[in-house]
Amino acid sequence: MLPEPTFTFTIPSVHDDTPLDCRIYNPPHKVLNSIDSDEQWHPRGAIFAHPYAPLGGCFDDGVVLSVTAEVLKQGFVVGTFNFRGAGSSQGRTSWQAKPEIDDYVSFIGFFVHYMDSLRQSVSHLPSERIFEPTLSPIQSAYNTFPEPDATTATQGIKLVLGGYSYGALIAMQLPTLEVILKRFQSVAKGTAEAEARLRAVSLAAQWSKDAHLQHEKRQVGRAGSCEKIRNSARSMAVAMGGDESEPGSRRHSHDSRRSLDAVRRSVERGRRKLGLKRHYYMMSEEALIEESLTSTNVPTPQTCYLLISPPLHLVTTIITMFSSLIRMNTPYSEEKICYSPTLMVYGDKDFFTSQKRYRKWAELLMAKPGSRFQFHEVAGAGHFYRENGVEPELRRCIREWIQTVTHGPALGD
Repeated sequence: MLPEPTFTFTIPSVHDDTPLDCRIYNPPHKVLNSIDSDEQWHPRGAIFAHPYAPLGGCFDDGVVLSVTAEVLKQGFVVGTFNFRGAGSSQGRTSWQAKPEIDDYVSFIGFFVHYMDSLRQSVSHLPSERIFEPTLSPIQSAYNTFPEPDATTATQGIKLVLGGYSYGALIAMQLPTLEVILKRFQSVAKGTAEAEARLRAVSLAAQWSKDAHLQHEKRQVGRAGSCEKIRNSARSMAVAMGGDESEPGSRRHSHDSRRSLDAVRRSVERGRRKLGLKRHYYMMSEEALIEESLTSTNVPTPQTCYLLISPPLHLVTTIITMFSSLIRMNTPYSEEKICYSPTLMVYGDKDFFTSQKRYRKWAELLMAKPGSRFQFHEVAGAGHFYRENGVEPELRRCIREWIQTVTHGPALGD
């Protein structure tokens, strides 16, 4: 069963500032466990996109939730978001898909910086960046771990990009991570890129604080307080630029994007739930803004692709429509997914794309020298995976592939 999101928030799209609904699911106690163990935590993250919005697609789609639950179970931080026009995201679905590609790019920029900030906070950078000097007991334990080097950090960051149906199609057309991250490397105050990075820094700091608080409570044996913190951390819905902001503070333009009222309210709300005093706040608002504007060189994660029932009849249309984009550092989608670890799953009863077409396309990709493409055909499954017994099979093949990608055992059945 999928737990409540760790964070619920909005970010503006880099395409035109359209606010997008977003969710982050952190594995239970993942950060805390890294503190208690002798091994450095290497972040593993996954982003999964939803089906076509005009047909009801959003991040509450049953297949999206099922895949999210399975990947989360394997120790991944999982992010989902609503494309423009889906759910409570503003705007409308486009005819060309270019805005939706930029929506996905926006969330990737946020998510990679969130993962990197989380990695840094648990990789024991100077503790004053996260805690006030009054928290010396935690600082001492926090600094007993070695500093990560760039090679170790890069090797430890894995990112799965994926989607279901239309979401898979958009994932196939994304620019490379190098191109995406370069866009977020040096940002100007007031831009969508800066806003996304501010969200990343703020949420990572909030999660790190709560994980360390759990650790502190366990160390002193205050079981009741620890349970209170644990329950709060499971559902820490933080809305930034969303419904908890004043109506006039939603991000409609670059000029109005610097307000941190929502951040402040979210932190105060979490502080009240945990019964904490103000000195537990990790970073000042000014420090958060400065951090989000500092030029960064985030290690490029190792990228994998998880594609569930992509509508192949639309692939050629999208590629033709954006041939100019492809020439601008966006590799042909087949080449990209062929030479990166990729799993495509489809049902043999899919009415959007025939079994014959799926097999022919998949076998062509697998036959290329050096191909890392895999596929799995779910017997009896249609496009929506509602048939009896097909969802467990979908989850099983995803779980086994995730094991291969991470070179570790699956965490549960």
